[in-house]
Amino acid sequence: DFPASPTFSSNVSRLTATPTHLFFQAPDATHGHELWVSDGTGAGTRLVKDLTPGEDGSSLAHLKAMGNDLVFFREVFDQAASATRHELWRSDGTDAGTVRLRDFGTTVDVSSLDAKTGNAMLFFVREVEGATSLWRTDGTAAGTVQVKRLDAGPNTYPSELRATAALALFTLSESTGLTELWKSDGTAGGTVRLASFGASRAVQVLGALGTNAYVTTTSRTTQYMVIYRVPLAGGNPTPVVTLPNDYAAQGSAFPRVNAVSGAPGGTKLFFSVDIGSNGPAPTDTQLWVTNGTAGGTTLLRRPLSLSDEYSSPVYAVADNLVYFSAPDTSGENIEPWVSNGTTGGTRQLKDIAPPSVGASSFPREFFRVGSRVFFSAFDDTAAGQLWSSALSNTCVAPEETL
Repeated sequence: DFPASPTFSSNVSRLTATPTHLFFQAPDATHGHELWVSDGTGAGTRLVKDLTPGEDGSSLAHLKAMGNDLVFFREVFDQAASATRHELWRSDGTDAGTVRLRDFGTTVDVSSLDAKTGNAMLFFVREVEGATSLWRTDGTAAGTVQVKRLDAGPNTYPSELRATAALALFTLSESTGLTELWKSDGTAGGTVRLASFGASRAVQVLGALGTNAYVTTTSRTTQYMVIYRVPLAGGNPTPVVTLPNDYAAQGSAFPRVNAVSGAPGGTKLFFSVDIGSNGPAPTDTQLWVTNGTAGGTTLLRRPLSLSDEYSSPVYAVADNLVYFSAPDTSGENIEPWVSNGTTGGTRQLKDIAPPSVGASSFPREFFRVGSRVFFSAFDDTAAGQLWSSALSNTCVAPEETL
């Protein structure tokens, strides 16, 4: 139990599991927010190390499991340099085994993007007004190395990172407006620029299927979104299909991919699209699926949530099977749905929230454990509770609340 106090919140955050332990950040009155670890028992739940001595606490980022250990960045504001210092650390869950691997100093920025590929974490380092480089770490000092210098110019930023166990896809956005698509397997030779797209289009990464990467490009003038196929082995991008935009004549109806989901080994990519408006809430929201062909690109559900406060998360729970949230048959109340990538296999799981507690259950955080999918939803208790659903490729109805 981490009780709240007037000086800090009681949030437990950044939960990161290894095969043997759960690492997380939590506060207490003596140490502030620091790194903790648990083996699933009260006695085995303890502070790992007071990285920032005293009550101030530490700012941690990029927590990733490396075997039974944890790697993470500690961000420290350097008063003398008036800049943030980025330090890479490793922990085995003990004070003595929590050590700094590398101090990147105050002359570089470490991007918020990262990816676990193979047995290493990939991350981006950008020199102030200088080059952008891809780095990797396997949780050792010797194994923390620069993979490749991606761009020598200033004001180049990585974005749109999608990764599987073997491959990462990402884009570089340059000050000229040019967007480059890259792939990396964590080696210098396997880090390759695949394609470049001009400033007239906004580019987002969908992911990889088989021997191809897939991206969307949206014209800044016509406001139409096109799916492109890009060969992973090299070659010119080719358009697959143009998605409809019923609001393209409106000046603010710019479509954007909001969420992408696809299980490794699956043959389909699911993605949701928001179409903008003059206000904070979208004009339209849609769930799509593609197998990389025009005929295999299908609109599955429309609309999803139209709220500016609650988007519609999409979670892959198995090959070609996703759970997501969308309005019920009344078109108003947000409830849990499931889809196997076909229109017939896309349906509401259950109407969880009764009228007595409000319109919507707002399901979120779908997570598969074994043959069941767990998620949070507001129900007749008028609070967020744990629910579970049987996992089935035939989209069997859910079982019971826990």
